[in-house]
Amino acid sequence: MKETSSVVYLKRNHPDRGPVVKAGKYEKAVGTCRGILFQTLEESLREFFGQVDDDLFKLAENSTSNSQQTIFFDAMRGIRLAKKKLELEYLQLVEDAFQTFWKGGDILSAQRLQAEEEQALSLVEKDELEEELAVTTMVNKANDNFHRDLAMLNARFSYMLGKGDLPLEANPVSPALLALAFKEVLEQWDAELLARIVVYKCFDRTVLSRMGSCYRTMNRFLIDEGVLPELRYPGAVRNQGGGGVHGGGGAPASGGETTDSTVVGEGEESGGVPSLDQIWKYLQQLGAAAALHPLPLPANPQLPVMPRSVLMESLGRLQNEVLADDELEGMDAALLQEYLRQQLTIVLGNGVHGEEKQRVGEPEKRTIDMILALFNHVLEDPNLPDPMRALIARLQIPVLKVAIADPGFLRDEAHPARKFIDELARASIGWRDDGDRSEKSLYHQVKRAVERIVHEYDQDVGLFEEVRAEFATWMAERERVKKIMEQRLAQAVSGEERLTVANMEVDKLLGSLQVETLPEAARKILTGPWKKLLTILWLREGDDGQNWKKAVGIARLMEKYLSSSRRGSFKRDELLTEIPEIISGLKAGFAYISLDPKKSTRLLNGLQGCFIEALRPSDPPSEPVATEEASSAQNEQGEAKEADEPERERDEFDQTVAAISEGTWVRLLPAEGEEGEPLVCKLVWRSKYTGTMVFVDGQGNKAAQLKEEALAQIFREGRGALLEEAQAPLIDRAIRKMMRVLNAEIVGLRLKMPD
Repeated sequence: MKETSSVVYLKRNHPDRGPVVKAGKYEKAVGTCRGILFQTLEESLREFFGQVDDDLFKLAENSTSNSQQTIFFDAMRGIRLAKKKLELEYLQLVEDAFQTFWKGGDILSAQRLQAEEEQALSLVEKDELEEELAVTTMVNKANDNFHRDLAMLNARFSYMLGKGDLPLEANPVSPALLALAFKEVLEQWDAELLARIVVYKCFDRTVLSRMGSCYRTMNRFLIDEGVLPELRYPGAVRNQGGGGVHGGGGAPASGGETTDSTVVGEGEESGGVPSLDQIWKYLQQLGAAAALHPLPLPANPQLPVMPRSVLMESLGRLQNEVLADDELEGMDAALLQEYLRQQLTIVLGNGVHGEEKQRVGEPEKRTIDMILALFNHVLEDPNLPDPMRALIARLQIPVLKVAIADPGFLRDEAHPARKFIDELARASIGWRDDGDRSEKSLYHQVKRAVERIVHEYDQDVGLFEEVRAEFATWMAERERVKKIMEQRLAQAVSGEERLTVANMEVDKLLGSLQVETLPEAARKILTGPWKKLLTILWLREGDDGQNWKKAVGIARLMEKYLSSSRRGSFKRDELLTEIPEIISGLKAGFAYISLDPKKSTRLLNGLQGCFIEALRPSDPPSEPVATEEASSAQNEQGEAKEADEPERERDEFDQTVAAISEGTWVRLLPAEGEEGEPLVCKLVWRSKYTGTMVFVDGQGNKAAQLKEEALAQIFREGRGALLEEAQAPLIDRAIRKMMRVLNAEIVGLRLKMPD
């Protein structure tokens, strides 16, 4: 096979014996990491080959031309025939790179230099550039999504090898290595570019996007093995899909310099979101418009420009004939993206037979490329549930028509079409698909709004505002009901929590009174009806209430005069003076809790007998004194034990959790070994007594109940993130993500372009 990869070429090795890893004392740990990697890859590849078969079949089934249908069916047959060989060769390539890395070899530098020298000698073919961009895009996206896990794994691998800084691409488990290995084995598969791009995107969805859990598992294992255990996730836990500016795993690729490879107005740093117009102008200045993955439309300047009316008519047909198709409802959003690109290429490229009669004007083509690139990032937003993602994907052609007809869409954050998309996305946060598709469900309402735009939009942009207003009215009522549900949940949990705390406070009080040293009649009162009274009073008044203090005072008087450890420590006149107050207080307390009068009389008669016994002169017995001394000794031992076990110092994760306010959204991933989707939920209540936190989903239903310590531990393990931008407009979030990916792609394009 010829060495055609323009970024890195991975050599195939076929060792005669099993793998030998030379990593010193970490050899066993390296072997475990290898097992984690290949278990993840083997499971993901099985899913990949099943999914790519489905994707190609759906595209063939929905194709609007025989030639395109043939391309997808041929690709589907070719993948089926080559499946076993592709899988084995891919795993072998990754195995070779992994072994070479741990034997101290360099899996990149020499090959990269050779590739760059060859690249500088010849222009990149159009199809090859498209393929390179597909690989670069999925690598950059994975680097951005998993940058924290990759940075820590990089540091640990470097430490285990005893090397200095390790370039991210040189890591044998990095997205770059995994993607380039896939590109290498795919070279032997003869298929049209159209089908190859579909395969790359499927690989991204089913393999690369699953590597995050693999990286987290490796990091946790290496922490347990003592490899840089102090290296943890940053304290300010942020959305894993939206953090960091650089596409790599921590530092910039070239000595920390960003200079002109950073898009102007970069979200977090500048405090604002640049318009799509500004981004386009910046790309033009750098000569890097190819980073947008432009549609392959006719570009011959000799061709006449397609009139805008013809362009809009063509887009209208696509909107009505393709996006209105109910069969697209269940299609994966990424697959729908590729399908739309193909349909746009056919509709705007003058048919399927290759004849070029007209070309799309530059302003319109620029708008098309910008909107498609924007929607790529809109649909990758991790806060969108998959069913909602698929619905929003169907808005692309109407939005494209809006942007062409009204350039203000690219600049105006308050544009009706942008506000409409943002409204749908905001409503979808935390929504969990329970299968409900009735008219009362959020899914039905979002689908209804989307279908009105798809079926009715022609030129009147006011339709977006009309549909948005209708949807907002429905959402306002839904939010009102959700608020009631959240309040009821908070009240119920708060009630349970206060009862638990009240019981703890009362038990603590009774424990301090040494109830076990009291006569049986007094014990029955304090541990029975009086305990109930104390609990009720604490719940109603707290420990500052006057009735609570009176009830505690009576209990302390009973302990003072009746405890066997205090016999002889008081004057008879004092007791005679206090007895009426104690009895009247007990009667009032029994009446407060509606105690049965007969039971009240029996208890008070028994207590009077205790007082009579206490009034008899007697010497203090020795045993109670011994009991008191023993109790004192136990208390001292308990205090000494607490002193020996100092409270764990609060770290940045505890501080992050303590700072979370009600209304904050978080994403929680399943624990290691557990199945399930990430949980997106909102904090609605927090206990000031025990630190219990209650979260709800987008429907207002209880989603999780955690102690502060448990949530801090989830953040510590990298399984949780604050969704600080969850309430920010979806379009703004997508533009920020778009800028980060463009940064990395601009750098990649410069490496590929000849001087």
